[in-house]
Amino acid sequence: MEHTYQYAWIIPFALLPVTMSIGLGLLLVPTATKNLRRM
Repeated sequence: MEHTYQYAWIIPFALLPVTMSIGLGLLLVPTATKNLRRM
């Protein structure tokens, strides 16, 4: 069980960039589609 506590703090730090990239993706997708439609 001690090993799980050693790696438990890594999980939030691993999820943070994932959630940030998903949020940025959701923000950038509408603008990208608008730019493609203009072309």
